[in-house]
Amino acid sequence: MIPTRHDYYRRRAREHRKLALAAGESEQRAMHDQLVRAYDALAKQYRLRQIVRLKI
Repeated sequence: MIPTRHDYYRRRAREHRKLALAAGESEQRAMHDQLVRAYDALAKQYRLRQIVRLKI
């Protein structure tokens, strides 16, 4: 299966969440938290949307 952009960005966000929890310094933690927010925003932008068509 080919991953979607949504899947890719969700995985990157999850990876950076783990790195933020493991970071020893507050600067590193803040950098990973910022990346988590960015990847979450991208994942939200590319999430799958159901298309509804009305037949008249």
